[in-house]
Amino acid sequence: MGLEKKFDMYIKDLCKKVKNKDVHDSIKLEISDHLHTLKEEAMLAGLSEEEAIDRALAYMGDVEVLGKQLNEIHKAQIDLKTAIPVIAVSFLGLLVMYYLQFHSVFTKIQGVEIFNKSLVFYLLGTVFMLSLFTLNYRKLIKYSPHLYIGTVIILALTVLFGVRVDGVPFLTLGFININFTEITPFLLVISFSGIFKAWNWRNSRKFWLGISIILLPIVLLLTTGALSTIIISIIICVAIMHASKASLKQVIGFATVASIWPCLQLLLHSHNYTLVNPFVTKQLYAAGFMGSGLGLNQELISEVHTDFIFAYIIYSFGWFAAIVVCALVGFFIARIISTAKKMNSSYEKILFTGLAATFTTQFILSVLTNLGLSPLPGVALPFISFGGSHIILEMIAVGLILSICRRRQLDHNLHLDTEINP
Repeated sequence: MGLEKKFDMYIKDLCKKVKNKDVHDSIKLEISDHLHTLKEEAMLAGLSEEEAIDRALAYMGDVEVLGKQLNEIHKAQIDLKTAIPVIAVSFLGLLVMYYLQFHSVFTKIQGVEIFNKSLVFYLLGTVFMLSLFTLNYRKLIKYSPHLYIGTVIILALTVLFGVRVDGVPFLTLGFININFTEITPFLLVISFSGIFKAWNWRNSRKFWLGISIILLPIVLLLTTGALSTIIISIIICVAIMHASKASLKQVIGFATVASIWPCLQLLLHSHNYTLVNPFVTKQLYAAGFMGSGLGLNQELISEVHTDFIFAYIIYSFGWFAAIVVCALVGFFIARIISTAKKMNSSYEKILFTGLAATFTTQFILSVLTNLGLSPLPGVALPFISFGGSHIILEMIAVGLILSICRRRQLDHNLHLDTEINP
């Protein structure tokens, strides 16, 4: 056995050459298996154990050369097809905030430095996104129940003690107020993905337990008055149930029951919700391909920097800019959906499906409300609307997506290891 320490030293030196520590365990297993196979073949050919070990190491090649090759293969690479649309939309969002702050009567009246704050939000979000990209997302799975419990507790505290802004409770933390209801859907997707990755919906006890787990945060959200968030959360839960192999009957049954209260509220109180007024809608459709200029005031569109940022983009920059935004966000969502179909792991498939449902619903509701085609209250436009909580959580979600794409690529590359030195 002492002779095989040569194998251990070789593998240890090899791993030192590979900067991506996530793949060290896999490399150790793969290279060790390959070395022992070569050793056995050499001993069957009549060589002694020491000679067989030396031949196996010689066959694998110089540790410097092989280490350099493995390091090149296992470099952490960002999925550009996912990252570029997000970066582009975020840049457009920051650009819009710049024009709102420095070329708009609105911000002069409000006294809000939305560009400066947005720059901080985007930078923080980017740091979180890159940090999550470099981490092994699989370590998060075991914390899914903890994240769910924490989300429910904080949501309950927000409902009970939060400061109401336009009827929606905000969580107060010192000098800042956080719209926790707005970011709840993202937290639910991440926690539900781990909880339901191996859920047996056909088991009666498991079914009712799963429904209880899903309904608890929705019931809490029902008390907030955030109707748009409630609808987004219900759609997310439907998508997650479907992705976790619940039957069509169970999914339809849940969707029907969960939608009763929001539909009643929409019918009874739709006249109370903020809409883009008919005059503004008329102005938007007359904005033309390149827009009507930057002279927008707060009387024209209220909450222009948050819920109605898409209307501002159309009015000021035209339908061309609106089409660009829709194309970029649409491509990003389509990329998530197409990647979800290729996932083998149930956790990854559920997570991608849930995030695709979140971004899609949020984007569609925001656009429809901005165009005066939806009676729902405004929804933040992903990556663009002003707001720290949703920008940072959206960036974290993208970081998680990129981490999964990276891990899939690494797993694929591991199969190439034994073919480096044929």
